[in-house]
Amino acid sequence: MELNVTTSLQQLNTEYSEEKASEIIENLLYNPIDLSDDDHVIIDELGDKFLRIAAQIFVEDLSYDFNTLVNYWEAFIGQLSEEQSQNLLKFALEQTDVDFVEDFIIGYRKFYSNPKESITFFNKLNEEEFYEIKFFKARCYEVLGEDEQAILAYRNYLNSDYFKLDENKDQATVNEFYINHTIASLLVKQKKYEEANLVFENILGQINFEEYLENFDPSNNQEVKSFLNDYVETLEQIGQKNKATEISEKIMRIFS
Repeated sequence: MELNVTTSLQQLNTEYSEEKASEIIENLLYNPIDLSDDDHVIIDELGDKFLRIAAQIFVEDLSYDFNTLVNYWEAFIGQLSEEQSQNLLKFALEQTDVDFVEDFIIGYRKFYSNPKESITFFNKLNEEEFYEIKFFKARCYEVLGEDEQAILAYRNYLNSDYFKLDENKDQATVNEFYINHTIASLLVKQKKYEEANLVFENILGQINFEEYLENFDPSNNQEVKSFLNDYVETLEQIGQKNKATEISEKIMRIFS
């Protein structure tokens, strides 16, 4: 049975227990949903105790299996308000004495305010051991507008030895599909249209338009439309006018 997050948080606020708080956090971690404004209000009403439990689990998870669990936690933290996420990371720092976890948390805390400094802390981690750090560094370069570095870092991440293992091929394929969207758009931004087209074809060349759109939730429509418009621009710039017109008409029909 799916957990009703709002009801569960209300019950927790009425009768608090660490066990129940942990259960809600674990559920949100592995079954992510969009938290409502009411959910954020209740988390605020719960005070530090709820976020301290989250911070404790966060530190334990990263210490146990950083590469597997870090992305679950990024999604979880991303659902919190800015103040709540900063408090969780602050509490996590207070609870860890593991150097690599501490460096990651400091780097992650600084991502939105000072991505350049984030890279300094991420560079302290061994990228071969903690390959997911390559992804976080790529995002920092992207935010900084260092597009060439961002592309190199994203490709470095996709080429991690972890993704070359047979048991991780499916995950590698999914990662490549979504990250190549970012790489293609960055190449368009740099006006490297021939190279961008190779990436677009890698993404779109093997499936039809309808199958492609099935990979996205309707909430992502604006991002998908922007990506496809970049594809149209690329086709126009490399002289494929007819195909550009065809894709443009599909965009207008689907997103009108």
